[in-house]
Amino acid sequence: MSIVAPPELAPVLVAGLLGVAEVDGGPTDEQLVVINSIALHLWRLDPTICEAAEPSVIAAAVADPSIRRRFVQLAIVVSFCRHPNVPEQVARLQSFAAALDIHGDELDVLHSWISKSAEEASADFIRSYDRYIPLLSEAVAPPSGSGEILPELEALSAMPEGTLGWAFLAFYERHGFHIPGPHTPEPAYYVSHDMNHVIAGYEPTGPGEISLGAFKLAMSDTDANWMAFLANMLIHEAGLLRHGSTSQFIPHSGDIYPDSQGQGAMHLPGAADMFGEALERGAATTKDFSHIDHLAIAHRQLSDIRAEYGVIARADGIDGGLGIALV
Repeated sequence: MSIVAPPELAPVLVAGLLGVAEVDGGPTDEQLVVINSIALHLWRLDPTICEAAEPSVIAAAVADPSIRRRFVQLAIVVSFCRHPNVPEQVARLQSFAAALDIHGDELDVLHSWISKSAEEASADFIRSYDRYIPLLSEAVAPPSGSGEILPELEALSAMPEGTLGWAFLAFYERHGFHIPGPHTPEPAYYVSHDMNHVIAGYEPTGPGEISLGAFKLAMSDTDANWMAFLANMLIHEAGLLRHGSTSQFIPHSGDIYPDSQGQGAMHLPGAADMFGEALERGAATTKDFSHIDHLAIAHRQLSDIRAEYGVIARADGIDGGLGIALV
């Protein structure tokens, strides 16, 4: 749906993504894997036929403001995938955004990540993100401070097997999560977020969180979904944030996956391909389920909901919503 660009523009868009990474000796291995996945899943394009392009080339070839926005979104993902990141990478990204006349909080986030302390950069992002929390939250009553879970969620225990409500509770039990309640930071947000996990079929791992964000963005390119995806990237790829126990996000600024390859989730085996496929799967949906009243349809069979919204199965046979073949 929203992230698909005309096939004739695909070579220049991929060339632009390669150009974004053309700093400090060229694209890293992780950046190349991510660009390859985007090219193959969105456009069935062999990226090896493309050469890195300069900002002026992309600006001349792409006039549609919505496609320009999508290109910059993908360019931001590519920029996050350089480890360790360098100011030259952020400056290179900003040169593309300026040429395309794209401006916004997301570009300030990257600049803060490179140029400020973790505390300052986290605070910058949270100030921008807080405006979108109501749009990313389920329609539930404010927590009263009594009871362990939200009353609306207690009712899900009566839902038959195979329903969305049943799958939601099973998701929490399978991963050892506490069901959102009065002591959960932003509990209504997590209800909506995890309902999306279940419907889209992604488990709450680093690659799974990034893929869910990509899926939602491709399904509906709203500012709220974009900021939620940025949060996923800042947690699981950049390592700037982590979830807190008394507030939704707290500064981290450390390795997420410390090993010889890098700190971000996208270098893990299969993660980049999962991300690219998530863009493809999200774009293939027929309706947006990211911001609906999920509790109102919790009694329905999950399979019927997926069919209604055009959610196609993952190619790897894994269903992170139902816990089938989890690896």
